[in-house]
Amino acid sequence: MKSLDIKHIVLAGKRYEVPFTLQPGDGRNLLECEQVLRFVPGKRAVVFGQWNGQRIVAKLFFKPFVSKKHVQREIKGSGLLKKAGIDTADILYSGTDADENINILVFNALMPSKSLESIIEAGNNREDITPCLEKLMILIGKMHNAGLFHNDLHLNNFLLVSRSNTLYALDGAAVEEKKKNAALGMALSLKNLADVFARLKIKNNALFNALLNTYARTRGIHIDAERLGLLEKLIKKEERAVLNKYLKKMFRSSTRHICKRKLTSLVICRREFYTPAMKAFLNNPDAAFDVPEDRLLKAGNSSTVVRMFMDGKEMVVKRYNMKTWLHALRRAVIKSRAHISWYNSHMLLKVGISTPKPIAFKENRLGVFRNKAYFICDFIPGTSLRNYFKAAGSVDNRILEKIVQMVRIFKASRISHGDMKASNIILHENKPFLIDLDSMKQHKVSFFFTRAHCKDMKRFMKNWADQPELLHGFKVLFRENESP
Repeated sequence: MKSLDIKHIVLAGKRYEVPFTLQPGDGRNLLECEQVLRFVPGKRAVVFGQWNGQRIVAKLFFKPFVSKKHVQREIKGSGLLKKAGIDTADILYSGTDADENINILVFNALMPSKSLESIIEAGNNREDITPCLEKLMILIGKMHNAGLFHNDLHLNNFLLVSRSNTLYALDGAAVEEKKKNAALGMALSLKNLADVFARLKIKNNALFNALLNTYARTRGIHIDAERLGLLEKLIKKEERAVLNKYLKKMFRSSTRHICKRKLTSLVICRREFYTPAMKAFLNNPDAAFDVPEDRLLKAGNSSTVVRMFMDGKEMVVKRYNMKTWLHALRRAVIKSRAHISWYNSHMLLKVGISTPKPIAFKENRLGVFRNKAYFICDFIPGTSLRNYFKAAGSVDNRILEKIVQMVRIFKASRISHGDMKASNIILHENKPFLIDLDSMKQHKVSFFFTRAHCKDMKRFMKNWADQPELLHGFKVLFRENESP
């Protein structure tokens, strides 16, 4: 079971060192919290530990005025799932801590178990994951037959218990009874189903059809061409919604990130990298640029890029400079390029395009006005696409196909890069990584995307003007892979 490397958390204004204990309001057994599984500052935490001699998972709610309502929704949703014959964790205790500042829900720990998300991430082929996904379709079909609608079909909300090979549904607070003693209507059913498929990101049509048939059999319904067309449209809409929801979380404190907002700065960093060394660096990031020549990757007017080592890990730091006072004045009122790179790197990784993993970024500020900014990410050793093909002396179709696949994802997600130089694609272990993301954009309007995409492709093809065989290879592959 995954835990967070958190040394302390603040619950209802009180600092708790991990591990810690809580005294429930009934004055009986102490709740021993050993690991933090999830933490949303100011709202809630999910912890793993012991209570009354049992291994448990506890949800701790501490946001004023809404915590009690959230607990009530959890209890109601859990009851609805059980009534529908759907396996879910048992609630062992509901109450508050002794100070009545924290609302507590204690569940039996489902062990040993794995989340559906971790199973899919670890799966090497279709055969590994299909049985689990079929269980998911049956579970959702049973929910819909019982008139239930799940508002948060995140794949971490489903656990497969290995001992019984049973899939459990979690997060009762997200379960609503839309129709009492009646099946869910088709419109809501397809909307809920689209949410699932948007998160699964299934590109295999055979697997998609098999899972849809499993759902239809469970429901005792037929998915005709009209319903299928509507579902496909809803999936595309939900994919955008899921992505936007995910990206909004990148700019606040969460399970994954530390966010420090001050009058003079904004700092966001992945929790596992927020070490004393990283804190010291973020307090004075300019010190990282006093480096030997071999660690200087780029020295330009608009940006400076260096390699550095921190806590035994090699990273890249990009400082966005202000060229003139007019440039500084213009950049002061718009999003910094570090902010944009942070956002875009998470977006690329989410849609399936490789880029160096983002670690942190910092903006120097005065209130809402921005100044210099810094973006920190993984260092990816490799060679640029341009240098690779120059050295290769021949066309490697495997690499070409990977680049074409990247462009296909760009088109499906309506993303333009803005500077498709071959030097902005790094090959590492024969895998392309996209860099220099501060001009990248996701377009809401198809017309503007098409115009930007054509510009990207024109710039990309310009890279190979002096290599006609390679240029021809790219042109052929792009034509063959054009969407109908």
